[in-house]
Amino acid sequence: MAFGILVYENDVYLYTLIRERLSYYFPSAYIEKFGDASVKSDFKLISEIVILYDNRKYKEPSSDGVKSVIPLFTYDDKGRGIIRINEICSKISGTPSAPAGNEMYRDRLKLLISFAYIDERENFIMSAIGPDTFDSITPIRIDLMSGIRMPNTFTGSSTGSISRLLRSCTDKRFKASMIPEYLNPDSNGFLSCGKPDNEDDVYDIGLQACTVLIGKLKELCIKENTEALVVVEGWRVSEIIEFIKICDTLHILLPARMCTEDTGMTKELDMFKRALPSGALMTVHYCEDYRKQHDTIRI
Repeated sequence: MAFGILVYENDVYLYTLIRERLSYYFPSAYIEKFGDASVKSDFKLISEIVILYDNRKYKEPSSDGVKSVIPLFTYDDKGRGIIRINEICSKISGTPSAPAGNEMYRDRLKLLISFAYIDERENFIMSAIGPDTFDSITPIRIDLMSGIRMPNTFTGSSTGSISRLLRSCTDKRFKASMIPEYLNPDSNGFLSCGKPDNEDDVYDIGLQACTVLIGKLKELCIKENTEALVVVEGWRVSEIIEFIKICDTLHILLPARMCTEDTGMTKELDMFKRALPSGALMTVHYCEDYRKQHDTIRI
């Protein structure tokens, strides 16, 4: 029995993100954006349709002839609109393709490999994969890169530090539940570490500690109401692949489309895709598509 999800959202970037995440939970569903020319003909054969609508912009659509109508945004105690995909999926749970068990955790650990300038990278994160797109109560961000490249958004005390966290990961007694002890809120809405004690500590402490940390983050995401974004720069391709093997979702950020054509990046992208765990997806993004989303960002 065919099952469709029709999304009332005119922001193409937000719609793309919503569609990508819904596809994890409902791989057999037809997911379309309302207003696309192909929607009317494609949806004629679909027996059950769910409508998701941006309740910040639209009035609730008519429910005639559809299974249910669900608003995309809920509001927290600060009045911020948040899309909670887990809650939305639970409301769609009567459909034939409803997920079961731990599939609800398949998009908890996001890995971003960035080849962009700092401001371009931060613009992309806040436009496309920032904390407002997370379903969980606790959005975590970990930067595995040179301290020079890390954003200056950490606002807590110096008791965090990625250096201390990575050194703890070299201890076999380190547990996933201990990670929050090294985190404080930053000015962009994440919980994150402070900058390293020395600029190259992430690389000096090494690949093994970083891999352990990503694995523990994934464990934490499964056990707690948590999601994590790991931002990676400056590693060799062979090292990046070790990180990719653990993630749920892989995002690649390139300066422009010409990068894949003129620099031979296609080979690396193929290697990254082959390294993904079963069921994980890779998306390639380009800075030029996100510049209009945020003119400036604090870094």
